[in-house]
Amino acid sequence: MNQEMTVKNKLSYWWVPIIFGAIFIVTGIWILRAPAESFEKITMFIGIIILVSGTSGVFLTLHNRLAIPGWEFQLIGALIDVAIGLILILNPAILLKIITIFVAVWLIISGIVVLRRAFQFREGERDIWRWELILGIVLLLLAVILLWHPMILGLTIAIWTAAAFIALGIFRISLTIRLKKQSSEIV
Repeated sequence: MNQEMTVKNKLSYWWVPIIFGAIFIVTGIWILRAPAESFEKITMFIGIIILVSGTSGVFLTLHNRLAIPGWEFQLIGALIDVAIGLILILNPAILLKIITIFVAVWLIISGIVVLRRAFQFREGERDIWRWELILGIVLLLLAVILLWHPMILGLTIAIWTAAAFIALGIFRISLTIRLKKQSSEIV
């Protein structure tokens, strides 16, 4: 009896995951419609979350400072969160620039390492050196392209985010439908 009641209670809100699934799918489609603007909006949303977290951290730290040993460090961390949140909200393009610089530097270093290895393989008369040379050149070209057009990385992030949202929405809807079907057979 208790198990049957639990199953019925759990199923009384079975439609909620379907709504969230639909919201994820619509959000993914919305991101795909304008990925460049979506990246900035996603960045601003992240900035809002960080700002709210930092603001509440400042409030809670000051409010509870007598009970928190070393509360100054916690306050500094919360103030840094507030600053980062404000920066992301007021200038969302900065995140794209920072990510682009990190990825481009990583690609340049990787390209140089691969090119060096290609030349070492060439001296050792291994046939793989040509592929290594091509890979190293491609990595360096990708770094230059990213530095020249940082929005390419932003578009890529937005598109993959959209794909993830759509996939998550489809998963939630299909899982809920399957669970509802199975629970109908149980009860």
